[in-house]
Amino acid sequence: MQLNEDDRELIGIYQRAGGELAQAIEGLSGRDLDRTREPGKWSIREIVHHIVDCDMNYFQINRYALADTGETYFFPVFDAGVWNRTMQHAMRSVEREVKLFGAMRDYIAYLCTVLPGAMDRTLVHEHGRAQVRDAIRHDIAHAAHHIRQIRETRSVHRL
Repeated sequence: MQLNEDDRELIGIYQRAGGELAQAIEGLSGRDLDRTREPGKWSIREIVHHIVDCDMNYFQINRYALADTGETYFFPVFDAGVWNRTMQHAMRSVEREVKLFGAMRDYIAYLCTVLPGAMDRTLVHEHGRAQVRDAIRHDIAHAAHHIRQIRETRSVHRL
């Protein structure tokens, strides 16, 4: 399956996020992971869990669009604050999360490279339509935003 150059680049950026997240937390102790940019903000640990929670939803959305293009997908209600609390993000390890994030990104990237017309497949939802490439762009931006927050927190604390 041949992707055009722009789509190949997009998939590469999407896939590299797993390594970027791992690098962003590399060398941090448990105490370091509990640091925040400022009072009232999520800790690095909580941000990592949030990235993965969201990407798990995006993973399913992308798979749905790839498998059943043009069909309507109803987004489940997702309150990040509730998930942070009920999934006990502040107390859980991040190692499995980082591995899962990388694996999900690798899998979606793989599907996008082997399924004919994958990037042009369409997701219909209650707010409109999006092609897989649009969803991938969204996923890239979301993870990049939070990885920047992790780096900012490291900078604030000179970690």
